[in-house]
Amino acid sequence: MVSEYARWGYSNQRILLGCMQLLGGIGLLVGLTNSVLLSVASFLLTFMMITAVLVRIKIKDSLINMFPAVFYTCLNFIILYNSLI
Repeated sequence: MVSEYARWGYSNQRILLGCMQLLGGIGLLVGLTNSVLLSVASFLLTFMMITAVLVRIKIKDSLINMFPAVFYTCLNFIILYNSLI
């Protein structure tokens, strides 16, 4: 995983990004009992994953390598959408 962050150009922010992902996941879990937290966590994770897709486009990754980022973007957007209705 360390080499992937270097390939993406974010080796210096690896720990920060990992912590943000972990906090987002915890926010989703706690958000099961608090709809406002669920909306905020899913919005921030959706934004983070859109950025991940853009980074993968920038470095010209293949569609196969881009699939997980696109999948998690869609999944977080679905969670966000459902938390707002």
